[in-house]
Amino acid sequence: MALVIIGTGLAGYNLAREWRKLNPDAPLVLISRDDGSSYSKPMLSTGYTKQKSAAELVMQSADKMSAQLKAEIRTFASVSAIDAQAKTVT
Repeated sequence: MALVIIGTGLAGYNLAREWRKLNPDAPLVLISRDDGSSYSKPMLSTGYTKQKSAAELVMQSADKMSAQLKAEIRTFASVSAIDAQAKTVT
């Protein structure tokens, strides 16, 4: 059974990294409403004041994060329901 993480922000990617250390071969899925790019949160405000575009602030693309984490990253996807008992996410 896969671990499903909703969100590819700092918390989502940090959880994925730590979980991957403990479970190097287990299935891992991250779901993101955006393109899944990895950003440094402090750089968002600094970048804004320096008039940098979002693309200039990307540290890693979702594809690179997927390879690094050995995970499936579903981008531009929304979660409408979580059924913990049935262990499903829709």
